[in-house]
Amino acid sequence: MPSHLDHRQTLRRQLRQTRRNLSSVEQLLAAENLLESFKQYLSDIDAPESKAIKNVALYLANDGEISPHVLCQYFWQQGINTYLPVIQNKQLAFALYSEKSMWQENIYGIKEPMTEHYLAKEELDIVLLPLVGFDSDGGRLGMGGGFYDRTFEGKKSTEKPLLIGLAHDCQQVKSLPIEGWDVPLQAFVTPTQVIKV
Repeated sequence: MPSHLDHRQTLRRQLRQTRRNLSSVEQLLAAENLLESFKQYLSDIDAPESKAIKNVALYLANDGEISPHVLCQYFWQQGINTYLPVIQNKQLAFALYSEKSMWQENIYGIKEPMTEHYLAKEELDIVLLPLVGFDSDGGRLGMGGGFYDRTFEGKKSTEKPLLIGLAHDCQQVKSLPIEGWDVPLQAFVTPTQVIKV
């Protein structure tokens, strides 16, 4: 009988292929619509909280992930600092991301800003996470490396930062098999919806 982990692996393969099948036009449209959904999310959370956003972590899209590049431009226009994850000792550190960033590649061939200065994760207001699949209960299926789960292990939902998953609508499933180490998210934002958990 297939195990829980086998099911996760099968689901991960299927959903990665689904998002990779999106055309470049579909990807661009999704990125633009994602900004509108995210603005909707901001307008729904407490006004003082949304006004106080100073530091946001996001990611560089890879392997068909929905791209937050339009969101990033919006943050820069609003004077909000943006950070990218950098792999350090099986966890993530967060490096400032700007148009002046110098780059290096990590073990997965993903670009990371070169820096010796990192922002403490507690200083981030929002972390926008990539994902492979999600459900409406807050379950997130990642790529399997566990970097976000290890980084935010033990974080209470009331503590900073807000963890928000970004995804294409086609990555939503009815229910995900969840493991004890999976860190739940506070919301998911797609090009057409905001799901608060």
